[in-house]
Amino acid sequence: MADANTTDSRADRLAQAEAAINELKGEYTQQLKADVAQLTTVFASIDRSNPTPDVLEELFGISHNLKGQAGSFGYDLVTSIAASLCDLVRGVSGAMGARDLKAVEQHVVVLGRVVEKGVVGTGGETGEKIVQSLRDLHPRS
Repeated sequence: MADANTTDSRADRLAQAEAAINELKGEYTQQLKADVAQLTTVFASIDRSNPTPDVLEELFGISHNLKGQAGSFGYDLVTSIAASLCDLVRGVSGAMGARDLKAVEQHVVVLGRVVEKGVVGTGGETGEKIVQSLRDLHPRS
């Protein structure tokens, strides 16, 4: 059984960690906007007739970073959309067709809107519908 000092110490450490995350959240919000802007720029640079593996890898890298970081700062919907985008880009074998490009574009556009509107958390029922509609764009195996 833990004594009161141990419990207080844990509570203090937890409070300090939460305070540190909250302090970084403002900085992360700016990074989030920059990452989504970069994702948009990279997508706009795609040669739609022949997307190169380098560009697809860059899209994957940015979305993977978003997937891994956003939830830590309360942007769970961004994490879910970015995870869907990662799966989509990773799941494309060979050349990316027009349907795949349209699906990637939808993910990028929706991420931009979610970040622009400052949506935090999961987005509730609407967020779930958004994520499901994006997942429905994935090619069937």
